[in-house]
Amino acid sequence: MNLNILSYGIYLPIIIVITVKIGWMFYTHGEIFLLHLFQHHIAIVKPINNILLTGYYLVNIGYAIYAIAQWESILTIPQMLNILCGHLGSIIIGLAILHYNNVFWLNYLVKSKPLKL
Repeated sequence: MNLNILSYGIYLPIIIVITVKIGWMFYTHGEIFLLHLFQHHIAIVKPINNILLTGYYLVNIGYAIYAIAQWESILTIPQMLNILCGHLGSIIIGLAILHYNNVFWLNYLVKSKPLKL
């Protein structure tokens, strides 16, 4: 018996919730961080925050499509759980790395070249 359809049915709602909830959380809390970095210049913060959210959504959608395309045939429940946990864990760790990378570089760039308006 092939369990790929069942695993897609489990994987897709979880990845959608991760994408929407975490993306919105990054967007709202990231705006506060960006406002602090850019000294409350809303004209600069809004576009940067929108670009970061768009990039986040594109990375998530791209990874979800890639992960589904690379799945082999799943034959047992333990194999299904292993594959689901592996793909979900890798996207969560990848997003954490990207998030902290963005925070580091934004902080570094703003601190190294002060904003002159």
